[in-house]
Amino acid sequence: MNKTKIKVLIFLLVISFGPYYIYQNILYKDARDINNEKSLLTISAKNLEEEYTVDPTKGDSKYLNKTIEIEGRVSEVTDSSMTIDGKVFCKMNEKAKMTFMNKQINIKGRCIGFDDLFGVVKFDQCSIQQH
Repeated sequence: MNKTKIKVLIFLLVISFGPYYIYQNILYKDARDINNEKSLLTISAKNLEEEYTVDPTKGDSKYLNKTIEIEGRVSEVTDSSMTIDGKVFCKMNEKAKMTFMNKQINIKGRCIGFDDLFGVVKFDQCSIQQH
């Protein structure tokens, strides 16, 4: 009877922690730290947006999910984002400062695609490289 209780307890523990183990070690294993990755290229916000406008599929094949550095002038700032030349929307890792408004800047981030509705290329996990 005692061995049966132990086996049942072990079985319940495996069932309880199994999904957590799978999530942490298999599914979430490849989380990226964009801030510490090296940029594959540096491109102006205008050129990037033009490439996506001409051929969104080709733009995705070249830039989607890649670490890229964007250069241009800050055209909009909110608490958590910046827009570069009105062409590239950057979701920032840190709180964005209004002092960057209208300044030339380089921002590194991960390209997450073109937003047809707003007509901008979107980036996340962005950090300021130089200003």
